[in-house]
Amino acid sequence: MKFVFAVIVALFVFSSCTFHEPEYRGGERIKFGKLDGKQISFTAGAKILNQNGFAVKVKPSELELFIEGEYMGLVHLDKKIRVKRKSEDYVEGPFTATLADGAMFRMLRFVNKKELEVRLKGKVKAGVWMFGKKFDVNETRIISGSDLKLR
Repeated sequence: MKFVFAVIVALFVFSSCTFHEPEYRGGERIKFGKLDGKQISFTAGAKILNQNGFAVKVKPSELELFIEGEYMGLVHLDKKIRVKRKSEDYVEGPFTATLADGAMFRMLRFVNKKELEVRLKGKVKAGVWMFGKKFDVNETRIISGSDLKLR
């Protein structure tokens, strides 16, 4: 009985905590891996600010990818990323992009462009211990066209 009471009290305490969504602070880097059919493996990272007094784990999630307003496919975070508490750190993770039909040919048009508008849209799952929350993501960034080149 004491255990059940302790769990209920813990749930009320943790549910009343304020959760600040981690903030993107720039400094993104993309390093492409292998191309396998319609899938591209890559590692991406950026500087992230976590104002919370606890570490946040970003769980595997899927986002839709748009380049210059055209749908290119889905981007999947392959494994959990941990963002340290009360810090502004560079955080990096492995991703897999599954391209839509004809996306590779559309992408070739953008390689010679100086700047590209890239948009990610969907839901990202984040959690602390056993508590989780989904965040809506609708982020647009301007990147260099040379970042699309597979190295």
